[in-house]
Amino acid sequence: MERIQWDDLPASLKEAIGARTGPITSGRAVSDGLNSPLAAVVETCDGTVFVKGIPSGHRQARTQDREAAAAPLVRDISPALLWHFDEAGWNVLGFEYVQGRAADYAPGSPDVEPVLRLMDSLSRIEVPDGYGPVKYAEDRWKSYVADPADAQVLAGPAFIHTDWMPDNVLVSGGRARLIDWAWATLGAAWIDPACWLLRLMAHGHTADQAEALARRLPAYATADPAHVDVFAFVNVSMWDEINEQHNRENQVSWITTLARTSRRWAEHRGAL
Repeated sequence: MERIQWDDLPASLKEAIGARTGPITSGRAVSDGLNSPLAAVVETCDGTVFVKGIPSGHRQARTQDREAAAAPLVRDISPALLWHFDEAGWNVLGFEYVQGRAADYAPGSPDVEPVLRLMDSLSRIEVPDGYGPVKYAEDRWKSYVADPADAQVLAGPAFIHTDWMPDNVLVSGGRARLIDWAWATLGAAWIDPACWLLRLMAHGHTADQAEALARRLPAYATADPAHVDVFAFVNVSMWDEINEQHNRENQVSWITTLARTSRRWAEHRGAL
């Protein structure tokens, strides 16, 4: 979705935001991210807030509700959710503003250790019964396997993020925090390390190096290799499909990179 500049937002939307933040002194759209037309840093008399929003009628507005539901569970590893509203034709979240930079996943990066600690903390989160709205791994990825029953190996009770792109990991002062819970999912605990190792490979790690780092997390170290192979195959199917779609519409280079990286990982594991 195309990002909207702060000055171009409807007055009614700005008023609804200001009713939660207090008087707004300035606002600026951020360039990172693809999925929210409203993503802005808002300066107020009382401090700085990050806001993100989607028109209420858009099919992806449900991701806003998913993020709001995730917030209480991830308050120790993610910026705090300050408020959430659906009015003025928009579904909007207001978050604590965290100063930080995107994680560096290159080989030898000092950010790898904070990310490992972050992922370990995430793996300890317990999800209460009846939690929702949330995706389920076995449903989310079943269309990417030959037999939908194969996707059952992805099922599990762990609360997983699944989108470990560097922009979703903010690093500051040796600490990493996780943002953007639009794809919050319940699934096998080893899936997040598997998603992360693909990003490591895309930023210069070999498959062996990335696998070794993922194995430092107990969930991945103890995962059934055959189950991980299923997920490797899923990623090839999924990223090939996404890449084909974007090639038809508007080439996005990192998607092509992930499609190639997924195939390289699957070939390394003998999963194709």
